[in-house]
Amino acid sequence: MTSAPTRATPAGRAYLDLRNLAKTRGRDPMEYFTLYALEGFLTRLAASPHAEDFALKGGVLMAAFAARRPTRDIDLAASGFPNDIPDVERRIRAVVERDADDGLRFDPSTVTGTQIRDEAAYTGVRVQMVASLAKARIPLHADVNFGDPIWPAPTVAELPLLLGGHLQLRGYPDHMVLAEKIVTAIDRGEQTTRWRDFVDIAAITAARRVPGAEMRRAIDIVAAHRAVTLRPLTEVLDGFAVLAQPRWRTWRRKQRLEAATPDRFADLLDTCAAFADPVLAGTTDGHVWEPAQQYWRALPT
Repeated sequence: MTSAPTRATPAGRAYLDLRNLAKTRGRDPMEYFTLYALEGFLTRLAASPHAEDFALKGGVLMAAFAARRPTRDIDLAASGFPNDIPDVERRIRAVVERDADDGLRFDPSTVTGTQIRDEAAYTGVRVQMVASLAKARIPLHADVNFGDPIWPAPTVAELPLLLGGHLQLRGYPDHMVLAEKIVTAIDRGEQTTRWRDFVDIAAITAARRVPGAEMRRAIDIVAAHRAVTLRPLTEVLDGFAVLAQPRWRTWRRKQRLEAATPDRFADLLDTCAAFADPVLAGTTDGHVWEPAQQYWRALPT
């Protein structure tokens, strides 16, 4: 029988603090244990010789925009080594074998990679692993993708950690995060079920200034890479908000995002289109997105 965690060990203190934090915020404690394990993996990655091999993207990166959302995986872009399962496993195993004073224990023997392919637009390796924190067993995985463009280069992302402090590591630039999500929305059109992409677009554009010329260049690069024809979001998704509303409401409730997102999907879509459609129309050169006012401001000439 596993003994109850106590504050006598780093693992016990972290377990109890995360459980209390989850209770205070009305979240499932396992969600916070998982986020903590993802943070622990990234902390080890940032301190490892393999830090330059990867750039962070996806849900965990949203912490940089003060917009955490439930996630069980890490999305990483690989650079400088081949799309080879044993090679990826070796690098990930070397990361999780590192020690950190956070109470987490990763089991290197659970690091297992499989090839993944997402609608022929994404290739990479999914690496499963298991961590433990006191009596919590935490399965998680890292999706390592190859070949996606990062223009002009990864930047240093600063992530706030659940139990205080910050972590710095290589991540996608803001405009590339936005470009991938906007192009995905255009490509999938009314078939999309990626509600989190719309939530993320709104969160990023509420937090960051974005130069218009850089945003257009990023969208063009991602669209060319994926062979997607660009059209305004309002055109691609005309009438979609009404059809999507029941599914949006269900997803929002299951993710416990009622306090952080609008009830009407139409309102969220309007927010995303206000940012994206001027870029897609080619009218944002010489402009910068102002997050507080939510508009494209013309720069002095």
